[in-house]
Amino acid sequence: MRKTFIALAAGLLLAACAEKAPERGALIEGNVLGFEQNDKYLAILFEFNGTSGMEIQNDTLRDGHFSFRLDSLGGDHHSISLVDISDGRFNFLNNGPTLYLEPGTAVHVRGEGKHFECARIDSPSREQKLREHFLRMVSEQDRNQLQDASARYAELRNEIRTGKNLTEAQRDSLQALADQAEASRSELADKISQQELKALETAEIGRFAFSRLNSLALGVSLGKEKDREAVRRIYERLSDEQKASWEGKEVLGYLRSFEKVDIGSTVPDYEFVDMDGKDRRLSELQGKWLLLDFWQFGCGPCSKSVPELGEVSREFEGRVAVVSINLDVDAAWRKATERHGIFWNNWRDPAGNAGILRAYGTGAIPTFVLVSPDGVIKSIQAGYRTGSLREMVQSAQ
Repeated sequence: MRKTFIALAAGLLLAACAEKAPERGALIEGNVLGFEQNDKYLAILFEFNGTSGMEIQNDTLRDGHFSFRLDSLGGDHHSISLVDISDGRFNFLNNGPTLYLEPGTAVHVRGEGKHFECARIDSPSREQKLREHFLRMVSEQDRNQLQDASARYAELRNEIRTGKNLTEAQRDSLQALADQAEASRSELADKISQQELKALETAEIGRFAFSRLNSLALGVSLGKEKDREAVRRIYERLSDEQKASWEGKEVLGYLRSFEKVDIGSTVPDYEFVDMDGKDRRLSELQGKWLLLDFWQFGCGPCSKSVPELGEVSREFEGRVAVVSINLDVDAAWRKATERHGIFWNNWRDPAGNAGILRAYGTGAIPTFVLVSPDGVIKSIQAGYRTGSLREMVQSAQ
């Protein structure tokens, strides 16, 4: 009986391995090392358009294995995250590896559970091969230690946050450990950044390497001035097509300095685009109160604010112009516009996260800005709560 069972299991395994990928889609098989004896984890597959992603499939790990079958492909890349569901909640363990799928391909993913972001991916996709090559140019040990330090910091912060019965001494001790983990994380992140900059000086810049350049440019915009010249040199290596892409525009935007504005400042008359591809400026609406809404697809608070934005637009029509300014790539923006039914001024910043929002001193999404008819900033609000937008507008009437 035992031999029969083993033979049957082997036959099923061979059948699974022989499964062909859909002609217009892809087949993804994965193994998570260290999680073989646990079915309390999910693998979640995300589809991304630019920086906006959405879950499209999930699979419970069985003996450390998961699989996804896509009948068609959408978005510009995918990623897989591991989620701990042992306590009945979704606790994300990591960001997961990036996949560049091509129609009709079978892909195998293999990595350690706690270091799954750096999982090895076997795929015929050229972009995937470029990712694997680039990762080999950066120390795997350093990358794994960074994930460990990040996980340790998150664990300690959660222990502090949920520890209702902690004494002051215990809380202080945990905070000291969290500070140490954060210092270690910061040191390792900088070490890896320098390795990536060195690799980008010579490596072929495929889509994954391009995304790393984007992250390094973001670091420059957040104060890592020592990397500015290296990032600029690498930007000059990009092809004209890459420079014209949304990521190319973001990299250049991050290298650009914006004069900071605050309450009492004149609102920047920055250039946006509308759904018809026409250039638009806030100065077109001079003479009205403006409620600016900086948002992205997939942002929960952004979605929750949509009904109130519509109500404010209708209720204060003629006196207040609501202007939603999206930071996504074009495809995600259009998809979100259709889903939310946006009927008021709906523009996009081509520089995305690297654009004019940075001038307001907040990286939060959503961010709302109230501007007087003479172009003076009266209020800046990061985040959303029900009723807050009506309060902003009513306070100025």
